[in-house]
Amino acid sequence: MGMNAKMKKKILIFAVCAVLGCSLGVFIACNVLGTIKKDVTIEAGTPLTLDVFFDIKPADCEFLTDVSGIDTNKVAVYQLKIRYGSKQDDVVLRIEDHTAPVAEAVPMTVYMNWKMPEPEECVTNVYDLSGIAKIEYQDGSLKFTAGGEFQVPVVITDMYGNQAVINVPFTIVNDTTPPVISGVHELELEGNPDSIEFFEGVTVTDDYDPAPVITVDDSEADYAKAGTYKITYRAIDKAGNIGTAETTITVKIAVPEAEKKNKVGGDNGTYHVGDGDPYALARKVMSGLYRSNDVETARAIFNWVHDNFYFRLLSGKRVYEHAAYRGFTKKSGDCYVYWACCKMLLDLAGIENMRVERYPKRNGQIHYWLLVKLNGEWYHCDATEGYKDHPGVWFMCTDAQINDKYHKFNGKLYPARAGGSKDFLASPTPTPAEEITPSPTPTTPTEPTDGPTDGPTAGPTSTNTPTPVTVPDNPTPTPTEAPAKDTPTPTPEDTPKPTPVTVPDTPTPVPQTNTPTTAPETGE
Repeated sequence: MGMNAKMKKKILIFAVCAVLGCSLGVFIACNVLGTIKKDVTIEAGTPLTLDVFFDIKPADCEFLTDVSGIDTNKVAVYQLKIRYGSKQDDVVLRIEDHTAPVAEAVPMTVYMNWKMPEPEECVTNVYDLSGIAKIEYQDGSLKFTAGGEFQVPVVITDMYGNQAVINVPFTIVNDTTPPVISGVHELELEGNPDSIEFFEGVTVTDDYDPAPVITVDDSEADYAKAGTYKITYRAIDKAGNIGTAETTITVKIAVPEAEKKNKVGGDNGTYHVGDGDPYALARKVMSGLYRSNDVETARAIFNWVHDNFYFRLLSGKRVYEHAAYRGFTKKSGDCYVYWACCKMLLDLAGIENMRVERYPKRNGQIHYWLLVKLNGEWYHCDATEGYKDHPGVWFMCTDAQINDKYHKFNGKLYPARAGGSKDFLASPTPTPAEEITPSPTPTTPTEPTDGPTDGPTAGPTSTNTPTPVTVPDNPTPTPTEAPAKDTPTPTPEDTPKPTPVTVPDTPTPVPQTNTPTTAPETGE
């Protein structure tokens, strides 16, 4: 049966449409495959995927270049090869940083005559992918002419010139009034200078500083000579203002009746009272002090010295043999005499010992005692008499047991002690100067010197400030050459170098010259 004309016409139209549809599909497919982007820029930190190179990513596309070594957190430029369908193309990938740094403000309280903090101290938690080039005050150096509350803009610039402005709250204190010292009264001393309580009943107040530092200057007092001497109190606040107050101390030297009746060539209040043999005297004393073991023998030595001597502050040059001879003949002296006699007796008994010196000084005076090795360990022992609040002997004490105002010391200078060693290096009290420029950072303490001078000393303290952010002097890294083969290599002018990963049989990327803007130079 034949086909009629109408049916033939329909078949012809369908065939034409099929051909046209097929051609259009091929055209569309080819057009989609032809939309690859040859030059792509992504923000640092963005994951690298094939999608960034196509408006519509073909299903059968892949990187021919090994991109596993690319760190998109680092700014760089790469040349890559991509296959899509039956085609291959070279493309350029640019990783750039256009994001400003982030940071938080650190509120600052500063006295007007202080050195202003560095801008790095005014911000914290600073972060940027490419690194920080510099941190600076927006208006240059700071200078205030009045106290009050201010907002100070701090500019943070990263390696690619992106900037963030952080407004830092500043409280400026204009304090010109010195602290006020109250309760100063006349003092008396008869005996051990350690017993003086210079600050009993003394207070200091200030209009801004809740805790001004107060010190006492007793450098004019001679505690070995009777008389009345001037004492000066000084108080310094955080702004550097100094208040003063004066009083006197009367030193009395009492000589017991026993010594008056048994004078041996007189007593001039010095360590040297004669040229006799202290070792002969010590052997005589020691003959009655031996016990069944070292611990009991040492205990007998310290008890004998403590019970038979009375405290008297001495002057002149300290010589070990002179001090011991004085102790065994006069039965009096200061802590150096007590130490010398105990040491000489311990040496005769064959008991290992060493001298300990107080640090820092108290009331301008040093103090001596002993570390004694007993039962294989070192213990603190002190026979010195003259303490109102401790009339007995310190014997076989650990660091913790002897931790009082008389026995502060630098534990790092001595061997490990029994009971667990600790470093007792007390913090000296600051001493104000007549001309002073306080700083927001604490001042290193000044080590006290020998002799009856002012008490422990140091510079003025102040508020704590945060650790400054480290900023490179030159934020411009040096670009590196591309490796010979097998891995995509960036050429980031003025950028950090991504670490290449070598993969065999892959196309070699070519360095590009189009790089981010050169980073700004670091300010002074």
